[in-house]
Amino acid sequence: MRFWRAVGSTRQGNSMELRAEIIAVGDELVSGQRLDTNSQWLSRALADAGGRVVRHTTVGDDLQANIDALRSAAARVDLIVCTGGLGPTQDDLTREAIAAAFDAPLELHQPSLEHIQSLFARRGRSMPPRNRLQAMLPRGSLPIDNPHGSAPGIDLSTTVDGRSVRIVALPGVPAEMREMWSCTVGPKILPQLLSSNLRQFFHVVKVFGIGESDVEARLPGLFERGRDPTVGITVSRATITLRIASWARDETEFRQKAAATLQQIHQALGDLVFGCGEMELEDRVAADLVRVGWRMVALEIGASSWVGDWLQAATGRLEVPTLEGGRSPFAGSLAFARRADAVSWLRTDRDEADSAVLPTPSATAAAEPQTQVSELVELAELAAKRFAADVALVIDGYPSEREMVAATSPFPVRYALWVGGGQVVDQRQLGGHPDVLGPRIAKVGLDLVRRAITDRHPTMV
Repeated sequence: MRFWRAVGSTRQGNSMELRAEIIAVGDELVSGQRLDTNSQWLSRALADAGGRVVRHTTVGDDLQANIDALRSAAARVDLIVCTGGLGPTQDDLTREAIAAAFDAPLELHQPSLEHIQSLFARRGRSMPPRNRLQAMLPRGSLPIDNPHGSAPGIDLSTTVDGRSVRIVALPGVPAEMREMWSCTVGPKILPQLLSSNLRQFFHVVKVFGIGESDVEARLPGLFERGRDPTVGITVSRATITLRIASWARDETEFRQKAAATLQQIHQALGDLVFGCGEMELEDRVAADLVRVGWRMVALEIGASSWVGDWLQAATGRLEVPTLEGGRSPFAGSLAFARRADAVSWLRTDRDEADSAVLPTPSATAAAEPQTQVSELVELAELAAKRFAADVALVIDGYPSEREMVAATSPFPVRYALWVGGGQVVDQRQLGGHPDVLGPRIAKVGLDLVRRAITDRHPTMV
């Protein structure tokens, strides 16, 4: 897979870039009743085309607020992309706001009116008088064709304090907005604004098993502003992402610029680095299982069960999702609220000899929660046999949400790993925010699997 990602040029010469702001309009957005996914989509589309989005603004259905937002954005960016507020009702104010903000009175655009009328005619209806408003465009602007909706977009070029500013307004309906972007804004409008042979390239490094501050301590100077390439650091559910970025003429030049930075990262972090690009820890484990021809089963005990769902999804993302013979590398997963339930279920195995190695359910229940991790290995071994798996991971200790909220100290979590006749046992004291703790517990288990595979197949590193 290729993890070097380039986006289009945003620099003119070596100093200028196309700076953009997205303004999303609607009371339903500012009230929190609806999530603004349009701005997210537009940001990615602009980055892929070569723009740099410097701000998202969300504004309600208030005329003066819209005018203020437009004028404020025009003072700091080269391109404003508005989404929403182009409908025919009284609370659709984007046209009026653009007209007022840039002294461009609304005028009837006859071809747009005819398009709207024909749209209603094809549906066997007469156009309501209110829809005439949608054919009113700010003076000097051009319509952006909307093949499937009644609201044409707006493309206005203006000057603010001696600078050229482009305003593009699109409907809030996601399907219409995306088609209008793909058919008109992306291929026809943006090329007029982008004029350089430089492109921005990215390379992403994924890290697990260390804290953000510890990463910074091991990589002094790497995150300083003004450095080329730049390195950004973010954390999501215990996974650290390092994002290397620089401007270059082509991928070869970017690789040369990023080589020393990548070497520094790998030397400092070693096997804490598990992947790059969009890869998650479960993707790395699934890929490693395919490479060594192994199957894995997961058994999770407690109030959550993350590993099973993750590995199922990761297997589906693999380029080659099956082993020899068409078998899946993920054999399946089991989830139990209590350890005693897991023991009882596994003891129903048809092979009585297998179940004999397990403690009785009553003994298990009596031993909780002080049960030794070594006993979990017996569960792992039997699960591996039942599922015909080469690897079995047992995680014992997912706390409930109530327990996490009330916690004053970390939780003991026990891990057992059965790998082709060998075993790995571990116990951790894990804590954190309730939104992070469950995924962290699961990722520690997946990381044990990753390291066990690497230990047995060191050439994969």
